[in-house]
Amino acid sequence: MNVPNNDPGVNDVTQRILLVTGDAGMARKIRQLLTEQYTLLNTNSITEGIEMAYQHHPDLILCDAMVQDATGYQFLITLRNDAVLKPIPFILFSRPNMPANMRKGMNLGADDYLVAPFTGEELLKSIHSRISRFHHIRDTPNYYMREKMTLQEVSTLAINDRLSKTEAKILGMIARGMSSRDIASYKCISVRTVDNHRHNITKKLQLSGPNALVKFAIGFAGAMK
Repeated sequence: MNVPNNDPGVNDVTQRILLVTGDAGMARKIRQLLTEQYTLLNTNSITEGIEMAYQHHPDLILCDAMVQDATGYQFLITLRNDAVLKPIPFILFSRPNMPANMRKGMNLGADDYLVAPFTGEELLKSIHSRISRFHHIRDTPNYYMREKMTLQEVSTLAINDRLSKTEAKILGMIARGMSSRDIASYKCISVRTVDNHRHNITKKLQLSGPNALVKFAIGFAGAMK
């Protein structure tokens, strides 16, 4: 993992990241990358990770797909089924020479899935993006009083209104913080095809401005968590 030059103005050391991995080498590299910009909590156990999530309510969880006492997928299922923990952004990552199942992770509700080998810059960008979205949604007025809607409900509304089924699914993925590259990899299509879908969605929803679609999707994201 390559470590980029860090910009101390981008992140906040008061933001807490829970790292769960049993790979000592990977844990060391991630600690070196993140400790100047975030408060890092670290464990090599899924069971302890769940306890630490309840205790510390981290701003993001970064979890190895394969841990000694369970899998990152099991942690993710536990998280998404818990009313207290489910809003926390969750990034899965694979280790070199270990199997990766991005489709499974995204289907279970991961906010991102980094497949080894990934760079320090890729990790930092993913973390910063997910924490920023999480804080934006969390700080929205009446967030905790907002009526909850499932992804299926949002998609159904969109399908019945203006979007095709595929476009509605892509809108849901954008709401979960997935980039065009993430969506392309997940759906096994080209980035250009994803960008064409994004253009069509923007047009059908009569949105304007470079970030209008992302802002619109973020409006749904809080309800989908």
